[in-house]
Amino acid sequence: MRWKDLPTILKVFFSFVLVTVGYLILFKLTLLGAKLINDQIDRQILLALQPDRYIPVIDELMIFMTHFDTYLFSITTLSWLITYLIVRRSERLAYIASYVWKGLAVTLSVYHLCGLWIHSYGIFWWREHHYESVFIILSLVSFVIFWFGSYTWVKWDYAQRKMWARVLLIAIVSIFYNEHGENNIKRIVGRPRPLHDSNKPWNEQIRVIPDEVVKSSPSYISGHASSLFALVTPAIWATRRKWVKISLFGWATLHAYTRVYTAAHFPYCTFMGSLFGFLVGTLVYWSFWWFVRSPNFSGNASPPSSPSPAT
Repeated sequence: MRWKDLPTILKVFFSFVLVTVGYLILFKLTLLGAKLINDQIDRQILLALQPDRYIPVIDELMIFMTHFDTYLFSITTLSWLITYLIVRRSERLAYIASYVWKGLAVTLSVYHLCGLWIHSYGIFWWREHHYESVFIILSLVSFVIFWFGSYTWVKWDYAQRKMWARVLLIAIVSIFYNEHGENNIKRIVGRPRPLHDSNKPWNEQIRVIPDEVVKSSPSYISGHASSLFALVTPAIWATRRKWVKISLFGWATLHAYTRVYTAAHFPYCTFMGSLFGFLVGTLVYWSFWWFVRSPNFSGNASPPSSPSPAT
């Protein structure tokens, strides 16, 4: 019996078996990678990559990215999937959804802007920030994401929306495996973070950024780096546009660098976290490739280059 003739339930089963076996191999290889840790070299690279003084705008952007990148990707993904499940093939509902998303863009923008005033009171999940301008950046970015995301409901046909819904589902599977892996690798290896007391007096050379002073929990591997790579890698493989691939990969790479910039992780821990997340995302995507590229898919899988309102 050929693969395409197998029942869907068997395809899903075999795909999960393939992912799990591949994941266990990646897990073991990443654990072995801990044996290559060289504290002296890692410390020198960290000091070289981390600025020794405040850099206006850059500091704020680094804090914004390290705190909110994964959050923004997650709420966008969940919102889009929920909307897709409601809309499905209905063009009328898709048209309504485009305006709902514009409303969400405004609502989230205002909500995030409120962080300027409420962050110091510990309301909801807001943490106190020294760089308060990150809430302005968060407000603007969330507005842009949801406003332009609204056009996917009027510019994409059902086949495109269906394919990207499947890509996002695969991203959720990817982050599940990644979270399990990075948490257990941290526990097993237990390498102290750069700012941990065990690294004194050397770490007194590090510039401490007020909004990201992380001393507890292990450094190897970086969970921030691995998580975002695990989330965006399926989209990197799915899109057909080179500039989108480069943009997504560059975004995840810059996000990983923020962990070095803030001295939350050693460079090697960040690199291995990025590699682990990318390989997990790649493994999951290609194991479920048959699920992503549905037979009725036809058209460009990438977001519209110049969105315009529906007429």
